[in-house]
Amino acid sequence: MQKPNRLMFAVAFFGAIFSAQALLAQGTIFSSSGPVNRSMGGAAVAAPIDSIGAIYWNPATISGLERSETALGMGVLFPNQTVASSVGGFAGSTDADAGAFPLPNIGWVHKTENPKVTLGLGINAVAGFGTNLPVDPTNPALAPTGLGRVDSNASFLQIAPVLSVALRDNLSVAAGPTLTAGRISLDPFVFGSANADGSYSSASGTRYHWGGGFQLGAYYIHSPAWRFGASLKSPTWMETFQFHSEDQLGNPRELSVDVDLPMILSLGTAYDGLENWLFALDVRYFDYKNTDGFGDRAVFDATGKLGGLDFSSVMSTSLGIQRAVSEQLTIRGGYSYNQNPVRNSEAFYNVASPLTFQHILSTGASLRFTDNLAANVAYSYFFENTRSGQIVFPGIGAIPGSTFDNTLDAHIVSFGLTIQQ
Repeated sequence: MQKPNRLMFAVAFFGAIFSAQALLAQGTIFSSSGPVNRSMGGAAVAAPIDSIGAIYWNPATISGLERSETALGMGVLFPNQTVASSVGGFAGSTDADAGAFPLPNIGWVHKTENPKVTLGLGINAVAGFGTNLPVDPTNPALAPTGLGRVDSNASFLQIAPVLSVALRDNLSVAAGPTLTAGRISLDPFVFGSANADGSYSSASGTRYHWGGGFQLGAYYIHSPAWRFGASLKSPTWMETFQFHSEDQLGNPRELSVDVDLPMILSLGTAYDGLENWLFALDVRYFDYKNTDGFGDRAVFDATGKLGGLDFSSVMSTSLGIQRAVSEQLTIRGGYSYNQNPVRNSEAFYNVASPLTFQHILSTGASLRFTDNLAANVAYSYFFENTRSGQIVFPGIGAIPGSTFDNTLDAHIVSFGLTIQQ
């Protein structure tokens, strides 16, 4: 493949690295965690109803849980992606074969002998992506003279111990470090210079890389009916991702790239003034613009090395409703709306990612078997979203008369258990 076509592929491929939206709702971060929080649309900053969601979005709310508990959850994501393009009379459409992605979640909360002190530990899949588009001679974007095969995969797992302290009966604060392990597989790798023949090396020879940060939270009970919360997740400062690779002649090459996860600020409120009902609303801010890799300019230098993706910071809103039907059965529903950090004109650059889902609808339930054991299930539908633009050649620009559409919808099925003491 000639250099301009490899660059086309590279730009599109690295859109997946940063938008990661084959799996995500707002850039690289999962919008919910565990079946209970997922069934509430991710709303949890002021609504402590399970340990997984509390630690994930506001650790101070673990003080609001009634008992110690351990929660186990597993989500399975099923994305459906279609890429269609045309140039003149040459047009085609191709379905991706990304498969199913597991999303594990664990939450542990311990009420100590001191009623003011609560300990917690969360282990969660927090970010990831993956797509698998084959070469398609009938589709201009994926033809051998275009992008060719598009393949990507990444996962980020976070361990978050937290300490929450009740300063007063109605006010709790919390803090804790976050330790993150991430793995990325990229082919081709355009954060390194191009090879002598204009091709790019593969970045699949790698290991898990580690990073860290912290999270803070506050939880305030204003009245028996109204609650408020706020939380801050610092950027996750990852070590430099390094890859063992080779050039076009098979000689060894060492590749590297700096990619962090963004700072997240969350505000939330909850109302339970109606018997057996709970309403929760969260608003979040994701600071991609000031995050390494995301906020860097999307330009190639003279060697063909890509600088970044120049993403915009975005907001999201989550709304959740819960109703206790009986002592054994609780049902929930949720909705999430997310801004898109990638403009519609950048659709082609993000072919390896199905772009941001803007509308997500969720439902779920918990069935209590005993006083200490409950089963949780949830289902989320990510409404179909299409980003449309033109096929673009680096250094040349958009191809006149060309079209490019990247379409995705997705389903997540979640299930798990909550064990209380």
